[in-house]
Amino acid sequence: MHSFSYRANALLTFSLTILALMCAMASLTDNFNSPSPTATVQILNVNRFQKRSNGDDERSVGF
Repeated sequence: MHSFSYRANALLTFSLTILALMCAMASLTDNFNSPSPTATVQILNVNRFQKRSNGDDERSVGF
């Protein structure tokens, strides 16, 4: 019968091995990725300052 420390050591080693494999796979897939992000932003309207009920000024911009 194995003691608790042997079982904990085996479980920790196994989990760290799986974690290392997952990190290696993520690193490999990141090398094959070629990102090409594009974005188009338009400002639809700019609302002027509005008084709020607590005395603060509020401004909103719509995209």
